[in-house]
Amino acid sequence: MLWQVIFLIIGAYLLGSVPTAYIAGRVLKGIDIRSYGSGSVSGSNVWQSVSRWVVLPVGIADISKGVIPVLIAWAMGLTLMEEPKLAQGIVGLAAIAGHNWSIFLGFSGGRGIATMMGVLVLLAPWELLVFIGLFLLGIALFNVPVGAFIAAVALPLASLGLGEPLPLTLCLLAMTLILIVKRLTANRGALIGDWRRVLVYRLLLDRDIPDREAWIHRTPADMEPREKQ
Repeated sequence: MLWQVIFLIIGAYLLGSVPTAYIAGRVLKGIDIRSYGSGSVSGSNVWQSVSRWVVLPVGIADISKGVIPVLIAWAMGLTLMEEPKLAQGIVGLAAIAGHNWSIFLGFSGGRGIATMMGVLVLLAPWELLVFIGLFLLGIALFNVPVGAFIAAVALPLASLGLGEPLPLTLCLLAMTLILIVKRLTANRGALIGDWRRVLVYRLLLDRDIPDREAWIHRTPADMEPREKQ
C-alpha cells in the first residue's frame, strides 16, 4: 500500500507540474509568461498578459490537477497510518507543490490557489465552502491577494472548528504554509527596495511594490535583476 501512495505522490507532482498558463502564453502569444506582469504562472497573469477568454480553460485545467490525484487516491482506498484523508491530503499537497514549483519550468510556477481548490473538492468540501466564502469577502473588502491570504489562513482553523481529524487539519495547515512560502519567495528572488517591506508586500499583496498597475503591466525589460538596497 505504501508504494502505491509513493507512486501516486510522484504522479501528482508531475501532473501538478504541467504548466497550463505557461503553455497558453507560448501557444497564443509566443511569450514566456514569467517575463510579463506578475511573473506568476497562473490564471490571473494569463488574464493580464495573454488573453481573458483563455482564463476559463486554464483555470479548469489547474483545478483538475488537484481533483484527479485525490480522486485516484480515494478510488483506490489508499491510506497512511490507517487514515485515508492523510493519504489523500499528501497526494493533494504534491499536486499543489508541482503547480507552484514545476519541474518543467526550473521549479517556478503559480500560487496554487486553483489547484488547492481542486484538492479541497474531495478532501475537505466544507472547508472549501469556507475558503470560497472568505475569498469572495476578502475580494469585496480588499483585493484578490488579500482575499486569498485570508481564506488560506482560515483553512486549518475551519478544520479545527468542524472537528475534523488531526491528519486532515495538518494537511490544510500545510496548504496554508505552501501559499505563504510561495508568496515570499515568488518566481524571481531579486528584491526591489527594502527587503522587509518587500516581504510584507509579497505576503499581503502578492507583489513587490504598492503600485498594482505598474506591477501587472511589467514587460521583460522591467524584469531585469536589480541590486538590493
